[in-house]
Amino acid sequence: MTDMLLQVEALKNHLPLEEGLLKAVDGISFTIRRGETMGLVGESGCGKSMAVNTIMRLAPNFAQIEGDVTYFPARGAPINITKLDPFGPEIRAIRGGEIAMIFQEPMTSFSPLHTIGNQITEAIRIHRTDDKKQASKIAIDLLQRVGMSNPMQRMNEYPHQLSGGMRQRAMIAMALSCEPQLLIADEPTTALDVTVQAQVLQLMRDLQSEFGMSILYITHDLGVIARMVQVVAVMYLGRIVEFTDVDSLFYNAKHPYTEALIQSIPKIGKKSRARLESIRGAVPVPINRPRRH
Repeated sequence: MTDMLLQVEALKNHLPLEEGLLKAVDGISFTIRRGETMGLVGESGCGKSMAVNTIMRLAPNFAQIEGDVTYFPARGAPINITKLDPFGPEIRAIRGGEIAMIFQEPMTSFSPLHTIGNQITEAIRIHRTDDKKQASKIAIDLLQRVGMSNPMQRMNEYPHQLSGGMRQRAMIAMALSCEPQLLIADEPTTALDVTVQAQVLQLMRDLQSEFGMSILYITHDLGVIARMVQVVAVMYLGRIVEFTDVDSLFYNAKHPYTEALIQSIPKIGKKSRARLESIRGAVPVPINRPRRH
């Protein structure tokens, strides 16, 4: 069994729009190994979420996708995810089962019409067991393990009845319900206050040690990157401009864009009225961009 878990090679996702061809993801490549924690960083709109949606085969139907995403299961031959039918049984077995995702805003990711327990047990019954009682037992145990207070009561509550931190914990429980090999966390702490953010990050670190899974963090928060990951890919305008280990990112960045991101971080001890460093200009819209030379 190889230690390689996911290999992305020259992945592109181009969207034909009325204004022109939007190159949301333009030839990115990276690898994730078993047990590894990787960060994907960049400004809003650089293509981070679209990249992982492409990997998960959740991109729009009209998207023009090129390149290869190879998943290496614990048993069996490698699977080229980009060649699978996005609605077929093969990708459904991988998505949610082998590769799970924590979405950016749980309030919009959970169905408002179903209870938390109903939505978690649905995933368990699809991928693990069709027994309702067993699925419910697994769901309650997961809610307890992610630190949810009174998990039996929460099973019967709706998303709007939970706080932001509790919804995020419920989303983590649902993502881990099938014991995935890879967990993709898309801005998992953006909408949370600082104390709850720290609790959720520590929870994910503890659960990673327990389950032995790999994690791909997608964020623009370099503080989360410094605390949580081992290797980092920096995205700009749909491309990865730098791929390095986390120490080199902060102390020996090579790309000018990466250096500018580091310099824009507020620093303790700086004079209160001193201006923060900023990146001049605005990120252009990647429509009808000329070919790379």
